[in-house]
Amino acid sequence: MQICVSFYTCHKIEQCLRRGYEWACERLYHELAWQYDLVSRVVSLGCWDAWRKVALSELEAHKKPTDLPMLEIGFGTGDLLLAARRLGMPVIGLEFSSQMHAVASTKALKEKLEAPRVQATAKAMPFADGCFGALFATFPASFLLEATTLGECARILDREGVLVVVGLWVTPILAGRRINLPLLYAAPSSSLTAAWMEAFASAGFAVDLRPSMVAGAEVGVLVAKKKSNDSQKI
Repeated sequence: MQICVSFYTCHKIEQCLRRGYEWACERLYHELAWQYDLVSRVVSLGCWDAWRKVALSELEAHKKPTDLPMLEIGFGTGDLLLAARRLGMPVIGLEFSSQMHAVASTKALKEKLEAPRVQATAKAMPFADGCFGALFATFPASFLLEATTLGECARILDREGVLVVVGLWVTPILAGRRINLPLLYAAPSSSLTAAWMEAFASAGFAVDLRPSMVAGAEVGVLVAKKKSNDSQKI
C-alpha cells in the first residue's frame, strides 16, 4: 500500500512539474518573447544556435533543383530565418505569436535583411497546395506532431520536397555518458519514437529519424519525404 501511495505522489509531482514547464514555455512564446534568446542560450550552455543550424545543413544536403521557396514553421525570434537568408536561401517564415514577430522584425531591420514572414497557425497555413520545396522546424512545440499540422505540411509541400525537423530531443554527452534532465534533456523512449513515426506515416510521409552529434550533444533529426502514389497504394 505504501509503495502505491509513493508512486501516486511521484506521479502527481511529475504532472505538476510538466504543467509548470509547459506554462513557462508558453510565456516565453508570448509576453516574455524578448527573453527567449537569453533563456535558450542559458539552458543549452551556449549551444542553441549550433543545434538549431543542423536544420540548414540538412536542407542543403537534401536540396533539389527547384524554384520553390522554403518555409520555416514556428520561426520564433527569427535567428534561423535570418541565418537562412544570409546564405541566400529563398525562405519564408510562419509564426503565430505576434510578440515573436515583433522580436524577429527588430532583428531583420537591424541587419537590413528581407525575411518574408506570415502570422498564422500551422494547423491552417494560408498557402496553396505544393507551393514549397522544403519545410523545416527546430525544437518544435507539440502542435507540429498533431495530425492536422502534419496534414497541412503534406498539403503545401511539393511532391519531391522534404520536411526537416531538428530537436525532437537533445541529450548532452559528458565523458561518454548521456545526461538526462527531466523536462529538458532526455533520449526518447521506443514507444515515443514509434508514435512519431506513426504520426508522420499517417500523414503520408516516409521518415528517416536519427541522432546527430552536434556541440557535445545528441540531437534528434527527422527528415520526412512525401510517399509516392505507388508506395501509398501498397
